[in-house]
Amino acid sequence: MSLENFGEEQIYNFERIGSFGRFYSGASFPIEYIMTTFSAAELSELSFARDIHPEKIDFELLMQRDIDEERIRLEMEPYLNPDMNKLTATEIRARSVFFPPLLAAIVPSKGKTMDAYYTDEQIIPDDDKHIIREWKGLFQLTYFISNNPHAYKLSETISVQSEPVKLEIRIAKGNEYGGKLVVIDGQHRLFTLKKVYANYPELLENMGVPVCILFAPNATAKKNQESAPYRIPTVPEVFRHLFVDVNNTAKQVGGHFNILLSDDTIASIACRKFCDFILNKRSIEGLAVIEWNSKSKKDCTKIARSYSLSNIGIINKALDDSFSNRKLLTKYLLNLDSVKDELYPNGEDDDEIMLDYPLVQWNKFSITQKNILDNQVDKYLIPCLEKIFFESNEFKTALDIFNKALMKLKKLAASEQAEAIEARQVLNQILDYMPINEGKSFESARLVYRNFESDIKLKKEKQVSTILQYALFQRAIIEAWAQLLDIARTYVANPLDVTQGFIKLLDIALAEKGKFFSFDQLYMQNTVFIGSQIIVRQDTRKILTQLLMTHLMTPFNCQQIAAEMDVADDKFAKLVQKLLKKGQTIVKEFPKFYEMARKRIFKANYRVYISISGEERAALAQAEAEQKYNLQEVKEKKRAKKDVSDHFDILIHEHIKTDIELANLALKNTLEANDTINLAPQIKESMTVYQVKYK
Repeated sequence: MSLENFGEEQIYNFERIGSFGRFYSGASFPIEYIMTTFSAAELSELSFARDIHPEKIDFELLMQRDIDEERIRLEMEPYLNPDMNKLTATEIRARSVFFPPLLAAIVPSKGKTMDAYYTDEQIIPDDDKHIIREWKGLFQLTYFISNNPHAYKLSETISVQSEPVKLEIRIAKGNEYGGKLVVIDGQHRLFTLKKVYANYPELLENMGVPVCILFAPNATAKKNQESAPYRIPTVPEVFRHLFVDVNNTAKQVGGHFNILLSDDTIASIACRKFCDFILNKRSIEGLAVIEWNSKSKKDCTKIARSYSLSNIGIINKALDDSFSNRKLLTKYLLNLDSVKDELYPNGEDDDEIMLDYPLVQWNKFSITQKNILDNQVDKYLIPCLEKIFFESNEFKTALDIFNKALMKLKKLAASEQAEAIEARQVLNQILDYMPINEGKSFESARLVYRNFESDIKLKKEKQVSTILQYALFQRAIIEAWAQLLDIARTYVANPLDVTQGFIKLLDIALAEKGKFFSFDQLYMQNTVFIGSQIIVRQDTRKILTQLLMTHLMTPFNCQQIAAEMDVADDKFAKLVQKLLKKGQTIVKEFPKFYEMARKRIFKANYRVYISISGEERAALAQAEAEQKYNLQEVKEKKRAKKDVSDHFDILIHEHIKTDIELANLALKNTLEANDTINLAPQIKESMTVYQVKYK
């Protein structure tokens, strides 16, 4: 049935037809809405919060912080405009795009100033078929009258259909009174849509943008007076609180699910397949030690549970960091030459390749190529990851601790003991990802879970290297593995065989519960740790990678590692030499990296070091001030860079040169000795002195 010719008075200048609804819970203040669509051209009728403000109420709290135009330019605009992504025609046809509905509040305003309340609501019979609800001068709704007993009731005697409903708004222009449609959720989406439409209107020509228009029907001055002494919230207050609720209580798809649902990179494909592989091979008990289902962005980049071996957020980032810019290594890792004809049916050098079969990169491939890459990831990459995280000695020990604790918990759950029910609830949380409920009645189950985690944590502290639990170290493991693959790929055909050699390297480096990586080693201080606290920097990952690879400095280690790989006899000696050269080069370069790290820490903390005299501290401060002044002069083009004073750097070097020598000596002795207990007495003594000196 048509809704034409509704209303005679032409005070409203914008109309939509949509579905009507009311949202409330119990006695909460009701919000009503119309779900409809806007064309791209009609988006100009929607306003940002910065376009309007109340006279006394801070309406800016209604919205997000200022629009992040850099984020829009780099992320959101390219999402809608495939030309900015330099996608092929095939890739454009294969992708889908969608924005969730914008939430727009009807706000009474005059010019840029908001009113506190809507005008009073009136219900006006239009004819025997329609009825109108009007907030005069702002907006009105026209409904079909309904005799259905389940229809929406406007009053005891009037029922209406929820769709179709016509909404008419007097959009305020200039300084006149009317309503503004202020977007309270989705301002970045709106900004992106407006920008793309302004520059590339043909892209959005036939788009229908979903918009949910909200209003608070009871936020009127009359109802406020009638409710005295109780106060009806104003329109700005209603939508300010609604904005906070929407943005703080709504849970977006995030954390691990952004990785698991993505097909954009080989890393994200690998993480999804890794979880699937572990589930199929090691059952739910194996998958339980890989963190894969955190919604929190913070928890998806660290190991949050004491019994976990790793986290797919860590693995995803590590793979991206280590392989995304190594094309030849990616080609080797996935054995892409074996599927070359399938990836490029027209030939790798064909002119049409870029249209339908682009050159495969870590983060760029077509839908067709993805299916082929899926198989290669399954066949080559996933078994390597499983070997690293489940078959190296330290990870195996950690897994064994978990399995024993889990078996103990299962026995308790199957018993008739008092805590059997609680044990079953804990098993559900660990294995089936069914969180233990809140509330006092579940406190005993939470206690069983805490004891389970605590027991594992204590056992791991005694039996497993603590360095294993750091995300930076696990990312260093993947980088060291990538470097070993890069060295061995010309000698060993299968990356899984190289990975077997890497497991040997990892076992050597982490021998004796990872004593080599203990925070109290001189070479670990200032580079990886300050005291017992890890330094959270990208440089820490690089240094940890180097320290892993330093175990290639001895011929004996290199021979053991190469022996684990399926390498031909005539290539064995060459591979050993390559590995040895890598290890010895890193050991030679380590003092330089240690000096850079030690210098950075010293510069930041020399004012509080108790070992430095007042006179030395004053000299350092004066030299630092001079250097900063010179650098400012360089910025102002008043001084050449070569003329900047280096007196501050010279003084720092004098203070730290002994530390550099001792750290380097400690590293060499630790690598060469069979046991760190046999360190030279001067190093053992200096370790104690060092800890006191820079406490």
